[in-house]
Amino acid sequence: MPLVYLVGLVVLLEEAFWRAGMWIGGWVARLPLARLFEQLIVALPPWAALCAFVLPGLLLIPVKLLALLAIGNGHVATGVTTFVVAKLGGAALVARIYTLSLPKLLTLAWFARWHAPVIAFKTRYLERMRASHLWRRTALAMDDWRRAARHAARQARRACTRPRKHGKAAPHLLRVLRRFLAMRRARRR
Repeated sequence: MPLVYLVGLVVLLEEAFWRAGMWIGGWVARLPLARLFEQLIVALPPWAALCAFVLPGLLLIPVKLLALLAIGNGHVATGVTTFVVAKLGGAALVARIYTLSLPKLLTLAWFARWHAPVIAFKTRYLERMRASHLWRRTALAMDDWRRAARHAARQARRACTRPRKHGKAAPHLLRVLRRFLAMRRARRR
């Protein structure tokens, strides 16, 4: 069962990176140079579109491996940052290319034959993961965390906008900062 949850976590992370990539790709698509790039992708023949779709993901594999190597050698912040940036950048590029080249890719018989079953399998798997007890508990915990973060942000905004007495920081702001520092210290342990 832990292996199923591990695979589910990987699939969910991939889905999250894909959605973020679609959002980033849509934002970048507004740039003039990106429009030219998109016109070139749309004009490609089917096999060239397939290469354009697969190549960015393959080219980022060595970058991700180097990031994992950096993490293994004690450069955790650098490795994690590199991995996340490569994953997001790759997802943005691949998601945009997929969106643009899908009509051409579906003209390839083998791609069209496997596309629908793979998407259906992924959808069923994600639905099953989202229906699991662990997913629901995690979603509730994340909702609680988001509410607490919003509440802390509101408190910090209120504390920063309160009038200051005699040039000193407001006592409420100091309490909020002390609470934040205590939470950080507790997290490090």
